[in-house]
Amino acid sequence: MLPRDRAEKILTLGKAGWSVRAIADQLGHSEPTIRGYLSGRTTPGVRAPRPSLLTDPLAGYCRQRFAEDPHLRPSTLFKELTELGFQASRSTFYRELTQSRLSPPGHRSSPAQEDPPQILAGVSRTPGHAPVLPRPVTPVTGEALISYLTRLAHANHLTLTEVLTVLPSWFSTKLSNRDDRGQHHMLIPAAADALRALARLTGTPPASLARALPAFGAADPHSPVRATTACPRCAARHGIHQPVPVHLPAHHKVCTRHGIWLSDAGQPHLDLAACPEIITAQHRASRLLRRYTPQELMLAYQSAATAIPPWPPSPAAIPLHWRHRLLTLQTANHRHGTPTDLDVYTHAAIYPDAIALTAAALNPHRSRTTKQDPLANSPGTPRPRQP
Repeated sequence: MLPRDRAEKILTLGKAGWSVRAIADQLGHSEPTIRGYLSGRTTPGVRAPRPSLLTDPLAGYCRQRFAEDPHLRPSTLFKELTELGFQASRSTFYRELTQSRLSPPGHRSSPAQEDPPQILAGVSRTPGHAPVLPRPVTPVTGEALISYLTRLAHANHLTLTEVLTVLPSWFSTKLSNRDDRGQHHMLIPAAADALRALARLTGTPPASLARALPAFGAADPHSPVRATTACPRCAARHGIHQPVPVHLPAHHKVCTRHGIWLSDAGQPHLDLAACPEIITAQHRASRLLRRYTPQELMLAYQSAATAIPPWPPSPAAIPLHWRHRLLTLQTANHRHGTPTDLDVYTHAAIYPDAIALTAAALNPHRSRTTKQDPLANSPGTPRPRQP
């Protein structure tokens, strides 16, 4: 951007009839710069807006991730976008988050605003006497550490403070931070000792605790997760009858064992017995992960969900449209006392259609082959391909 006086001189010479080349030679600026001011594309004293490197699909991906995981760190989200092809630097990404207001209100959108872990003195300190609790508690896959310790305390008629007293101070430090999956460099060396101490206290093998509890960092740190509650029927198999907060893979929307739609945190789960095609779509999404990363699957799913038509093209197509599935879900779950005016019904109803569009977008060659030859992937006697 040129100073205002230089820009106004360009406009004055242009009104006097000077050519672009003559003005460029007189003032020492390039011809495209002179032409931009004369044509009105550039306004004196106003800097041209910088093009956003966070495209609409990537911005939608960010909104979805913040909605699925309220405690998601921007640094973790930046790593996910980098695997999707985001070329800008970390500081540019934080600036884009702030300018576009993609993060929810009250969420920290810069590394300087992220709460550093409150490191306590001697995080690996272990009490001298470590008893074994009489009633062990089975951890749920992806369960938050505070939820597991609270259930452990209640099962043995203790308080959470009493349980933390016989554990290393690593657990108190970990519970003071909101993000279970965040691995601070000062906590990582003491994680192995803390895991062994919890295994001795509960009588559970350390490998089982590490697999189930994300706080110990055994899960893939690059795999996106979302905050939800465990399937109530899966929890009931372990004798748990209250909601269990967990972190599941972001693409895991359905408990295929019991046919339950796993909504985001704070939303009720749905019974999918009346719509088995939603369960089939979850199996199809899992198969797509054999060839694509979770980030690629979620980005394609986000774009596909917005491309689904809101209404059927004709009355004859109503039984095949997702709104018919929406009505079926509302009718089936209203008997369980679930309100029918929630967005979770729409998310579950469009899921099969969105996964079908996602598969077509990720593998356009195969979708074209299916359109040209619908029986190409059907079981039966193989037929010779037409040239």
